[in-house]
Amino acid sequence: MTLTDWPDLMVEASPVISRETDVTVSLPPFEVLVGRWGEIAPMIARATIRTGCYEPTDLLLMAARGEMAIWLCMRGEIIDAALVSQVINYPRRRILEMVAAGGANMAAWRDIAVRTLDQHARALGCAHVACIGRPGWARAWGGDPTGDIVMVREV
Repeated sequence: MTLTDWPDLMVEASPVISRETDVTVSLPPFEVLVGRWGEIAPMIARATIRTGCYEPTDLLLMAARGEMAIWLCMRGEIIDAALVSQVINYPRRRILEMVAAGGANMAAWRDIAVRTLDQHARALGCAHVACIGRPGWARAWGGDPTGDIVMVREV
């Protein structure tokens, strides 16, 4: 199953919806993303501005093609956060990479989001979930920093 009905899409997805207490973490239908893009884009922009590699609309277009997945962390109809993931196939392992994340009220959705993304990664045959981010993300997500740093030089 892919994120849409298109047969040639690259990202396989399982229909993951996790709900605990009043928080839901899910891969919503594309139409929901488009309909609520005015709320979602600013959340994602807080992450994309750091590297300049993507604009939020780039990620939405990539999600439409099945190359990225945009997750929503919600309480009822309120969107607390948007998370963007991508499956990367390396020669020796497959990973679920977290490309961008932004929002508010992290304490409410963090634990369920981590469990949901880990479950999704396992279902897709990924060896691990990885991301590049500010040091605070390692503490928030319980990841193991590799000790590496990311260096960027404009050319």
